Amino acid sequence: MYILDTTAVSDYLRGNQGIIDRFRTTSFEIIYTTSITKFELEYGLTKKPGLRQAYAAQLDLLFQQIGCLDFDRDSAIVAAAVKHQLFIDGTPISIEDLMIGAIALHYDFTVVTSNTKHFKKIEGLVFEDWKS
Repeated sequence: MYILDTTAVSDYLRGNQGIIDRFRTTSFEIIYTTSITKFELEYGLTKKPGLRQAYAAQLDLLFQQIGCLDFDRDSAIVAAAVKHQLFIDGTPISIEDLMIGAIALHYDFTVVTSNTKHFKKIEGLVFEDWKS
């Protein structure tokens, strides 16, 4: 099972061929995103209204085809432990990436991202870059 982070969805919207090819060969039934990614994308579109017009239909269709996982109580417990470890290690990451990573750890899913720099800091997290 896969969780698309914000960079993966953005790469898809921009027409990255690696992402598109993987979408063609991977069942939508095993692809998810998170409410965190939806938040980040909506925020980005709010800052750049021209992009909303360009990507709204494509984004709506994608979100109808894949599942969406919320940051719930269990994910919050995982996130707290991960944040504590990152603090000890002196390797903080954005709260959004932390929350997406915690959801993936909770469900034992693989994160699809081109932002491997942040996600590799989360111990035990499996991630793939479909952009390549």
